[in-house]
Amino acid sequence: MKLTWFLCTLFFLTQEDVPYKPKEEFEIKLDFEFRTRPLPDPNKVDMEQTHKELSRAQSTGPLPYLFLNVRALTLQPTEVRVRVTKNGEKGVLNKKIDTKTVIKLDMGYTDDIKDRVSPYEYTLVFVDDDKKGISKIVIMFEEDGTYLVNGEKRGKI
Repeated sequence: MKLTWFLCTLFFLTQEDVPYKPKEEFEIKLDFEFRTRPLPDPNKVDMEQTHKELSRAQSTGPLPYLFLNVRALTLQPTEVRVRVTKNGEKGVLNKKIDTKTVIKLDMGYTDDIKDRVSPYEYTLVFVDDDKKGISKIVIMFEEDGTYLVNGEKRGKI
């Protein structure tokens, strides 16, 4: 027990907290489209699906669908790559970056973002050649639709 606690403490102490990228050094544009949700397979039944998920899947008509376009306006000389993760766990993208690169993040239907069905948080970490984090951008949508960038409220969807 003590060894586990010691190792956990050591792990968290060795983790560096990467600072936020200043808001003047990047831009984020919201790109809304209206899409019709694809109909579920009528020959398949999901016993773990809730009533709300079922009614969402069966809804018809165009619904708002969100993409985020992120572009670094200025980069530090050591920022050569960007690593993107969604919901704090799954890696989405790892590529070289420059000021002309636009990173398109597929958020999904706005109702799904609010209900936590689709991704609701993206973290972009700008790294150097040694894969050490230099700065980061955290984009998060709360359950009420509030849109936060690096902890700062930017609006509501």
